[in-house]
Amino acid sequence: MAKFITRRLAHAVLVIIAATFLIYLGLFVLGDPFASSGEKTVPPEIQEALREKFGMNQPFFMQYLTYLQNMFTFDFGIDFEQRRDVGDMLAAAVPATARLAVIAILIEIVIGLTAGVIAAVSQYTFRDVFITIITTLGIGIPVFVIGIGLRAGLSGEWIFPAVPRSFTVETPWWQEIILPAFTLAILDAAFIARLMRGSMLEVLRADYVRTARAKGLSERKVIGKHAFRNSVIPVVTYTGVSLGVLLGGALITETIFEYQGLGFLLVRAIQQHNNPVIVPIVVFAVLTFVVLSTLVDILYAYLDPRIRLH
Repeated sequence: MAKFITRRLAHAVLVIIAATFLIYLGLFVLGDPFASSGEKTVPPEIQEALREKFGMNQPFFMQYLTYLQNMFTFDFGIDFEQRRDVGDMLAAAVPATARLAVIAILIEIVIGLTAGVIAAVSQYTFRDVFITIITTLGIGIPVFVIGIGLRAGLSGEWIFPAVPRSFTVETPWWQEIILPAFTLAILDAAFIARLMRGSMLEVLRADYVRTARAKGLSERKVIGKHAFRNSVIPVVTYTGVSLGVLLGGALITETIFEYQGLGFLLVRAIQQHNNPVIVPIVVFAVLTFVVLSTLVDILYAYLDPRIRLH
């Protein structure tokens, strides 16, 4: 186990270095963020002063190595637009997105597992067909359509205020987060339900389940004690990985609901060509994905003793 975790940590460092290099290269290729474009007019002397202030008058590799050194000391630089410390901006946005992602995960697990088990034990009945239709719609409808529909249909003055998250407005946390969380959860809840149904049907045909039934165990014990634990293993893998993928969905969801988390911050930074904000957010997403993949592998081995971590 210790060797496995050590290798994964080393792998995470390499992934971060590769991710920062590719992001930095992409932003470098896109051009100078201080150059005049469209309605934005910046005098040449101001452009040169800004490049020198932010170290962008140096060669690409010098810029990258300097940023990499600063990043590993948690110095993310200064925001181009507001001249704020990027670390402070991330410290405000990360808890908001983490709360949104955790609540979305809880919603999708509860809905997905419940629907999957009901569909499996009621195979070919009306409940199974109904759940199959609903999950197909959940998978097929784009997230932005669901988000816009929920905001237009359910946002209001009293229950789900359609206003940006603000520290100056006293709004109960559940009012500002429930619609974005539900929007994020719908797609994965549908996937989990379909995955759980297929896994549960396969387990219910296994010999040890038939043996448990032959011993006279009630159907509830057969499902809850024998079938559920083995059926949920693929769901655990998908759920762990989906938490990292949720950060991608948060780009759309947080923008629709003006929920000021990492996704909203990243979209705004991209629109403003705000490189110091873009890079750490993408790196954070990559790091989250790597860490969650490691935790899922460990949990997978716990649920199935036949699996060994090497």
